[in-house]
Amino acid sequence: MGINWQQYPVVAFIDSNIALECSALDGLPWKEISASGPILVLVLPTVMQEVDSKKNHARLADHARRFNRTLRPLLEGKATVLVRESPAPRVEIALADCNRIDWEQYPELDQDEPDARVVAQALSAQGPSPESRVVVSQDIRPLHLARRHGLKIHQVSETWLRPKEVSEAEKKAANLQRQLDAMKDREPQLALHLSTSQPSVDVHRVKALSPDERRAIQETIIRLRPKPKQEHSGLASIMGDYDHTLDKRYTKWEGSEVPHFVRDFERKIELNYGQLKIRFRIENTGQVPAESLLIRLTATGGWFNERYVLASPSGPPAPRPEGRSLMDIHMPRTLHDSIRSMAQPGKHEFVVLDDPKRSLEVRVACADFRHGLAYEYVVIGRADPHADEFRIDAVVTAANLYGEVKTSIVVPRNLKDSSVADLIDMSTMRFKQPTDLVSQLEKAISTSDFSAIEIEGSRDD
Repeated sequence: MGINWQQYPVVAFIDSNIALECSALDGLPWKEISASGPILVLVLPTVMQEVDSKKNHARLADHARRFNRTLRPLLEGKATVLVRESPAPRVEIALADCNRIDWEQYPELDQDEPDARVVAQALSAQGPSPESRVVVSQDIRPLHLARRHGLKIHQVSETWLRPKEVSEAEKKAANLQRQLDAMKDREPQLALHLSTSQPSVDVHRVKALSPDERRAIQETIIRLRPKPKQEHSGLASIMGDYDHTLDKRYTKWEGSEVPHFVRDFERKIELNYGQLKIRFRIENTGQVPAESLLIRLTATGGWFNERYVLASPSGPPAPRPEGRSLMDIHMPRTLHDSIRSMAQPGKHEFVVLDDPKRSLEVRVACADFRHGLAYEYVVIGRADPHADEFRIDAVVTAANLYGEVKTSIVVPRNLKDSSVADLIDMSTMRFKQPTDLVSQLEKAISTSDFSAIEIEGSRDD
């Protein structure tokens, strides 16, 4: 190589982190290694290979190319390149000339480990005397291996490292984060909460009835609800107290409505269990109103309903005589509903888009949900005993909300396999043990307010 080795009392074998993570070579505190020098820095093949591999690295590419530019004159025939002349010590750099390593000489070194290759190459480099060689690194591993093999070592201090820098990729990521933060400052901050009226629900999976059991239930229901008797007199007919439609209505109830109810009697009984209140709460905790807010509640393994559903074991109510009077003038319900629907909601009001009727989904909308306000929506949920779980998902979107806000709960179920006879007294068609719905019914009876109860079989199914 044409190097006068005797003029270099110190020959430094640098690790790749000196080239890639430290300041420029001419600005390093070389006097920590030797105050007088001169120092010859030798670049080992493994170090050169690692530096070359970083030429396209997002953070280290510029430093790898700068280091390679320093070594370029060596390709033109120079034995060494002057790194700096003053202040002392004088520092030059060259490429190490390493023979093929006989790894059997170094049984403690792993040829597949870069740190071990650096030490082996420093030991086998041609030219410098053994006492002049020193391995320079920031890492503990190569220094430990070098010392164990008789080489001098120097671990660089923090003063060798360049200040923390930001790569172009990191700058781009930071800029995108600033844009995202700015967008978030212009969007509402929404807090969601789902809860239930009780920690778990009892659900019954009712075994199928035999044809004889089903027929006996139908006969018992009809026997317990005989057709009411009416006084048939001319005066009763004139005054409108006699109901001429009773016979026809009772015949329909007896021959159609009751059989229809009993046909799915097991499922009707199951309806009385697994119902509870689902409470959804949303709060705008930020400083920006939510525009065109849409709440979507989804039930998996069950459904939503606006009222509790009570399926009486006695079946649909039997017809009763209806007295008629010329003074009985009522506004049709459909007209009443039409008039009510004419009232347009305010922009800050929440509107249920479709009343839940044993629905899998409920949607609630608000045109302008002001910051600092909260809204609560309560609906009846029912867990299906034949499903795997009862899960409620809430997803909220808004015109000025980037993405969506979500929350969910799974309602624990106490699942029991039961027969009709386990739950119902077959002679009286009453519940053997009162359910939560029975208590709701008793409350409705005591207050004459049945708005929270839907009687199964009282509507057209």
